[in-house]
Amino acid sequence: RRSSGTPVNRIPIMAKQVLDLYMLYTLVTEKGGLVEVINKKLWREITKGLSLPTSITSAAFTLRTQYMKYLYPYECEKRGLSNPNELQAAIDSNRREGRRQGFGGSLFAYSPGGTHGLLSSPKLPVPALGLASATNGGAITPGKKIKKEEDSPIPISMPSRLPVSLAGHPVVAAQAAAVQVAAAAQAAALEQLREKL
Repeated sequence: RRSSGTPVNRIPIMAKQVLDLYMLYTLVTEKGGLVEVINKKLWREITKGLSLPTSITSAAFTLRTQYMKYLYPYECEKRGLSNPNELQAAIDSNRREGRRQGFGGSLFAYSPGGTHGLLSSPKLPVPALGLASATNGGAITPGKKIKKEEDSPIPISMPSRLPVSLAGHPVVAAQAAAVQVAAAAQAAALEQLREKL
């Protein structure tokens, strides 16, 4: 430990007992070194070997941190089982994997970003079209006549309800928005026809 150049100022404690750094070093190097233990997720076996309770959720992180701080330079010097670059790569891949599991699978983790990108462009014109369909029945004078008739509010009002009820699902919302756009266009076409007539 002295040769690693990292003095042990504060005694590492885990589960209310002193962490046996010598035993930790022996167990980790027996399994092929720190990088191997991280990549193969052998921390549970190391925890058992140190007679620590396996219920400690942060055991892997704490043991890895303590090992890196006090023992890894010594492992590199004496055993040369890996180098710091390989260690960093192992930590990074382990972190990515943890994040993916936290999200409940990589598909879930990445799909909202993708669909949001797809939806951001159709979302912009929707409010404008919503206003257009509202003014069709309100401000423009021929619209008032149409509003009284029973058949015309159907294409406008029905699809406008759809995005509200299905807004939770991006794909359905997009489809609903498309329906709304089509309905607004249809309503506008109907209006023009009636004006001509």
